Amino acid sequence: MQVKWTPDLSVSNEGLDKEHQKWIEILNNFYQGILDGSPKEKLEQLVLAMLDYTKYHFASEEEFMKSVNYPDLKEHQEIHAFYVEKITGFYEKIKEGKLILSLEVTNFLKTWLINHIKGTDQQYARYVDGQ
Repeated sequence: MQVKWTPDLSVSNEGLDKEHQKWIEILNNFYQGILDGSPKEKLEQLVLAMLDYTKYHFASEEEFMKSVNYPDLKEHQEIHAFYVEKITGFYEKIKEGKLILSLEVTNFLKTWLINHIKGTDQQYARYVDGQ
């Protein structure tokens, strides 16, 4: 199932909201690639694109949190590191032919992303709004 951007995903920061929208677009492209039965090489490229964008976005988000002196930055960074490690693991296993990409993998990525934005990311949004 494709992920749709909804206002409840907003973190009250236009730049980060746009990055989250782009991330959802990349995830949806990956999901569509699986549904279309894309070749392994194409799926590898899609996972790599997701991994690269995830790293870019997390760095951007962490810089923002530093700029507002967000008190739970360290915990947030640990959560980010876990997700990057998961995607990196998927990418390496796909390249080695040890993982068949499935809707199960996609559902993990989608569920984690939505829960992260609606949960963890909302915490820094509330922190900034409360200042």
